[in-house]
Amino acid sequence: MTEVNRPLSPVERWYWIADRLSPLNVVARVRVRGPLSPRAVRAGLDAVQGRHPLLRTTIVADAADANPEFVATTGIPIPLRVVDGDTRWEHEVDERELVDRVDVATGPLCRAVLLDHGDDTHDLLLTVSHCVSDAVTALALLRELLEFAAEPGSAVPLAPLPAPEDMFPARQRALGGALGIASRVLPDQRRLRRNTLRRLVPTEVVPDERRRSRFVHRALDFARLDALSRSCKREGATVHGALAAAMVTAVARDARVAKRCAFAIGSPVDFRGELAQPVSNRDVGAYIATVPSFVDYEPGEPFWDMARAVSRDVARRKRRGDHFAVINLLRWVCPDDVPGSASFRELVEAQGPGNLCLSNIGRYHFPDAIGPWRLSEAQFVAGPSISGYLVATVNTSHDQLSWNFSYVDDAVPTERAERIATASVDILLSALEGTS
Repeated sequence: MTEVNRPLSPVERWYWIADRLSPLNVVARVRVRGPLSPRAVRAGLDAVQGRHPLLRTTIVADAADANPEFVATTGIPIPLRVVDGDTRWEHEVDERELVDRVDVATGPLCRAVLLDHGDDTHDLLLTVSHCVSDAVTALALLRELLEFAAEPGSAVPLAPLPAPEDMFPARQRALGGALGIASRVLPDQRRLRRNTLRRLVPTEVVPDERRRSRFVHRALDFARLDALSRSCKREGATVHGALAAAMVTAVARDARVAKRCAFAIGSPVDFRGELAQPVSNRDVGAYIATVPSFVDYEPGEPFWDMARAVSRDVARRKRRGDHFAVINLLRWVCPDDVPGSASFRELVEAQGPGNLCLSNIGRYHFPDAIGPWRLSEAQFVAGPSISGYLVATVNTSHDQLSWNFSYVDDAVPTERAERIATASVDILLSALEGTS
């Protein structure tokens, strides 16, 4: 087996710094019906770990607690916790999986939970450090866990990949990367500094090291998902644009915005398919970068105008490579350690695109059945950590659109988060009724 022993890249290092202050976890979940034993899950976890080199590492800093590196380890299995009874998966994620950091210093960089509800009904959770995972990675690992549990011996070990930045296409590296920063990121930073631009304002200022992530679950069933798809097609907008418009409207109404303004909302972009070296959805790593959109909001203005504006803006930013420019900027400004990160964290707080964020991976194929198990409701949740205050995570799987709203507790009190989540859904459904 080939192992990973290398320094964290700038983007990986930034995730490590953020996680040291407030847990930065990605949680994948699926409902499983059928006889699923802890022994089967254990076998699946061992196979997944044997397949992916990054799941056989720890993250070790130097004597000054800086310059972290991936260091290969052996003999440390992925932790599995079994919970019997009627514990709801939402409670488990809210109270444990978003709150307890993955201990990257001792490894491995993920853990699993099997919730046994009786009557052969289970929820399976996989929590992965964002240092090595995004939503696509977490869901793929959860799927592989079940595949390998159903077919022991089927896991094929993979070779290590370079760091994400080292696989950027040539035009986005060296001089091209520097020009991208100058032409795309810096103008956005100037706009984010303007007093006229609105952002989600916290109810209470919470220091980075005291930030606790929680979440609120919402979903659209097949009928509403179908209506959303049809309406977006009719209106010339993307589903992402419609969800973003609903969220901006909900946040603006919650803040009692009474006149025209621009709101900032971030959109993570998956760049796997654009790298110089092929990277599949099954490869472990964090292959996303968040770009901002500036949405014109005015009370009473047409919803679909906002949805189309976001749709066009995100598409334009993808075409010109803004997501590469965001990560290239980290090559120059990412701090080496937590003590030296204060000024950069202040910049993220004031101008970061994650303040209000919509992470939508679109349609994600998760099988309806694997081996003896019937599967449903696959989805993911991600903690904001110190990157922002409210992040919605969205995927469409098993004929359901899962729409989870993660937030920093106290900065966004639970009542406020519930109110924004409910309003976002209601605003969207009202817009669908208006186009039916």
